Amino acid sequence: MHTKMSDTEDLYDEFGNYIGPDLESSDESGSEDGEDEDSVQHAPDDASDVSEENGPNGKVDAMVVRDEEMETAEPMSAVVLHEDKEHYLSAEQVYGEDVRTAVLDEDAMELETPLVEPVNKKADRVDSTVETEDWIYSEEYLTTVLVSNETTRTRRGVALIGHLHHGKTTLIDFLLGQTLREPWGPRASLDVNKGGGPRYTDVHKSEQDRQMSLVSTPISTLLPDTRGKTYCITMVDCPGHPNFHDETVAALKVVDGAVVVLDAVEGIMMHTEMAVRQAIAEGLPITLVISKVDRLIVEVKLPPRDTYFKLLHLIEVMNSLIQEVSMNRYPKLAPELGNVAFSSAQHGWLFTLPSFAQVYLEQGNEHGLGNNLSVEEFAKRLWGDCYLDPKTRRFHRSSRECSISVDRTFVTYVLQPLYKIYAACLGEQETDVNKLLRSLGVLLSKDELRASGRPLLRSALSRFMSTASCGIVDMIAQHV
Repeated sequence: MHTKMSDTEDLYDEFGNYIGPDLESSDESGSEDGEDEDSVQHAPDDASDVSEENGPNGKVDAMVVRDEEMETAEPMSAVVLHEDKEHYLSAEQVYGEDVRTAVLDEDAMELETPLVEPVNKKADRVDSTVETEDWIYSEEYLTTVLVSNETTRTRRGVALIGHLHHGKTTLIDFLLGQTLREPWGPRASLDVNKGGGPRYTDVHKSEQDRQMSLVSTPISTLLPDTRGKTYCITMVDCPGHPNFHDETVAALKVVDGAVVVLDAVEGIMMHTEMAVRQAIAEGLPITLVISKVDRLIVEVKLPPRDTYFKLLHLIEVMNSLIQEVSMNRYPKLAPELGNVAFSSAQHGWLFTLPSFAQVYLEQGNEHGLGNNLSVEEFAKRLWGDCYLDPKTRRFHRSSRECSISVDRTFVTYVLQPLYKIYAACLGEQETDVNKLLRSLGVLLSKDELRASGRPLLRSALSRFMSTASCGIVDMIAQHV
């Protein structure tokens, strides 16, 4: 028993492979097919020389060795490494051997660079640049003399804050128009009659399309005051929509003061109150610009006396808000002090009471004011219950003290001239308009006199208040 097991073990190796003598192959189908036994050879060790043939019953009958001339089958159980596998045709097989091909690895291209660049024709920003020759001053003077000055004697940074569509962007356009050779510049493609304009601070295309500011945009320019001294004013146009209040908060942290722009018709709105509270929280000085005063004249059609009371009410409400938020720590806003301005940027005029008083005093005794009256004294008498008797040339606190019935000085010397110019430009003939403007010292060309209502108003009022429009620089320089 031990001998038989040892003999059997000698025929197989330790892995179970047969290592004994060659065995004779028994081919049962060889005699039926007429094949000679000599043609049948022993099965070799290499599996590549062996193929299976099925018998008539569909079963494997024998292992038959092919002739050397016939092609041998590839090994079915061969192990092929991953790097040796070919899933796709090579470049030479596709294009041929004569074509030079280059393969770029995926690591050689940055992840930010797409394989196929997308077609993007929509621009996020519009061209808001102004050519150097369009300014009335040189860029070197702005940068080397004023901006590089370490002191704040000739520099101011203010943020224009207020509610949506209260005229902040249009006010900046009006101020920039004073420093350009062409007042409206190369970007005056938008219709001014529909509330448009160049809108220099709306640099994004979406802002131009929506006609509203979405981000805070700063712009620096040189503006003269009423004495001719030049200041470098950096104005930050803040969005008026409450959803973009964070832009206003960021702007108020980098400026020297805040200019509240208030619509004369709408008054204090939600975002106006939010911006004022934030400016007081930052400890910034506050000045006021009542914009769109022309709406009280043209749209609402208030008489001059009612317009005065409307403006007085707006200032009182703003003072109540400021004193409530600051707990009476802030100074009051008062037109006679020079920290309140009135404007209509669409019609090209802006003034403070000191700058408007200077316009009158430059013309001398034509209005019966005398030579002993200074600008500061006359500005204080242009607001409140103050009446000027034209016969005695004295100011009184009540109209009963005057020899004749007169209106307040603000109504007589500020609002009534404005109403006359508006009435003449919108309803009178060319000769009557020219006669009225000449009496005020305004000379217009024939083309300007023949223009329509709004361009004619802009030409007439901008000439009449050219000096008064510099009052906002005095207001910023003195109170910021």
